[in-house]
Amino acid sequence: MRSRPGTGVLRAASAGLRPRLVARAPAVVRTLSSRPPFPSPAPSSRRNLAALATAPADPSLPPPPASAPAPTPSPPVLGAEHTRAVLTDIARILSTDVGGSNAWSARVDAALADLRSTRRARLAVVGDVLAGPRDVVSAVLEEPLSDSPGTTRAIQARYEGTGDDTLAIAYAERAARVPGQLTVPSTFLSQSGADVVEIQPGPGAADYALAADALVLVLDPIRLTTAPALRGVLEPALAKGKVHFVVNGALPPNATEETVRSALADQLKGLTVPGLPEGPTYDVAFVNAAAALRAASALSAALASEGEGGTKAKAFATFQRDFVASAIGPLRGTLLTAIPPGYQLRAAENTAHQAIAFTESVLASDRNVLLSASDVVADLRAEATGGAAKARRLSVVTRGVSSGEVEGSIDSSVAQAKRDISILFDGRLSWLGLVARLRVDDVGADIGSYISRSFCADTQRQLVYEAGQLSELQGALGVSADRTARQLSSSRTPQGSEANVAGHPFSSPLLLNHLSSLGLSIPPVEPRTLLPPLTSRRAQLLSTVVPRLQVSAQRSLLTTYALSLAGVSASWVACVPPLSLISGYTATGLGLLAVVGGLALGQRFWARAQCRFWKDWARVTDMLKDDLVAHYDKTVKALVLARPESAADGLEELVTKRESRLKDLEGRLDALRQRLAAAASSST
Repeated sequence: MRSRPGTGVLRAASAGLRPRLVARAPAVVRTLSSRPPFPSPAPSSRRNLAALATAPADPSLPPPPASAPAPTPSPPVLGAEHTRAVLTDIARILSTDVGGSNAWSARVDAALADLRSTRRARLAVVGDVLAGPRDVVSAVLEEPLSDSPGTTRAIQARYEGTGDDTLAIAYAERAARVPGQLTVPSTFLSQSGADVVEIQPGPGAADYALAADALVLVLDPIRLTTAPALRGVLEPALAKGKVHFVVNGALPPNATEETVRSALADQLKGLTVPGLPEGPTYDVAFVNAAAALRAASALSAALASEGEGGTKAKAFATFQRDFVASAIGPLRGTLLTAIPPGYQLRAAENTAHQAIAFTESVLASDRNVLLSASDVVADLRAEATGGAAKARRLSVVTRGVSSGEVEGSIDSSVAQAKRDISILFDGRLSWLGLVARLRVDDVGADIGSYISRSFCADTQRQLVYEAGQLSELQGALGVSADRTARQLSSSRTPQGSEANVAGHPFSSPLLLNHLSSLGLSIPPVEPRTLLPPLTSRRAQLLSTVVPRLQVSAQRSLLTTYALSLAGVSASWVACVPPLSLISGYTATGLGLLAVVGGLALGQRFWARAQCRFWKDWARVTDMLKDDLVAHYDKTVKALVLARPESAADGLEELVTKRESRLKDLEGRLDALRQRLAAAASSST
């Protein structure tokens, strides 16, 4: 029967044979400062390292040598040229085209630096403090039958006098500790060929997980992946493709391994891992690290004591029973083979895949922003045009029908003015009234006074009222345009724990500056803004039509007076000596006839003057409505709709440019994905 990994030495020890120490391979001691591909610690970690530097050193660990020889430069990773080129292009896209987060730019840079030289594999372990990830690491690393007591003490005391920093445990012939790293001659590290990295949950945990070659997530049997410490590292860990879940501790009452597996599967079912549409692959191991540590401690104490053989045999039996029950042996065997071949290149390729997936998520977010921006711009334009159309529809300038008069319309106001002037012509300004009063100058004064005072007065009041409404609409649309432009130009919402420091895709200081200057240059709608057509037509009546009527009235009256005076004078001359051509009665009749003829001719001239006046009146007033409509539309377009239309046009131009840019970036990402797949296939 085939024995479980790690149990052969137990059988040898129970037979009273002390196994020989496994030959250790030559070690290459590297400090964290000499391993640039590994992510740099966060600012909080630097403070903890400073505390570690001032803390008293553990007497069980010798200090590092005072003058260590310079390590031999490692050769670059073979076959990484294509992957390095893809990572370089991704870094360029993140920094210049997308404006991605600094976190992903740093991860891609770290992957590029990692390909410059070969290194040992990295086995990362992360978990919530209640799950006991440190106990799991200690139980996996400690082998009391193979390792020396100094190695065991170095592993157990690795966190004494330090903070909660991420710790890299590397293999070396000599135990030593520097800030952030512990080197020990551990049998597990020698056999696996990997360094163990204990990741402390925090802001930089995802970076360490992404840089690892194999990942172990330690879970407690109750919360599993819902522990707060795993919130920021779970998705990057699952995106690695293969994750080792370790459930540490005794199971709750009425719980079995199958129920815990089912609960874990249900928790992972709701997660969408970028770049893995089929879902992540994982295995689950159930261990009791505390029992394994107790068993190892008991065995170490028995080996160190000089008691009888029966006591040692009993200690070996207890150790074997508890160690087997802890299931650390199978976990150790799984982790010994957890590092895949070509691990360094695979880690870089995985970083490239996740960076591309992140970039695609940014583009998808921008695509949603494009749709939202298009809707917002359409709403802004609809609000502006709708408000202007409603104001125009209710305005006096468009009121009326072609087949008749509508009360309150311009046609009705002009018709009322015409009726009032006709009353003047029939009464005070009739022909007999002018002749009798001999005040022909009253024509221009009376008509001009009426036109100045009462011509379309109700229309003028309505236009002043509508100017106030347009002023209110102008202010509301201006505020809406500015708010829309600034709303679309605001910063993106941070995605997860990675805030996008780049500006919004529609952030346009030029557009905002143009809207601000436009708001200062556009005059507000004032009460007299809509009156120029009315005042100009009124001035035209007063300056041309009324003076012409005045001249016609004067000409008509002079004609009457001249003709009457000439007829009476001729009759009198013909009647008196020396001519005495006609009698007095005849002269009187001819004189009266001349007066009547003069009056009739003057009345005819005055009637013709009134006809010419009404023709000029019709010509001027017929163009009044067209002028008011044109001026109203011009005012609305130039003063009311200028800012919202300018904002909508500018934002639409930005949307069009951004959409074109997104299509180009999507094509480039597809090409990068194809190049990455070709590089992965060529390296296998």
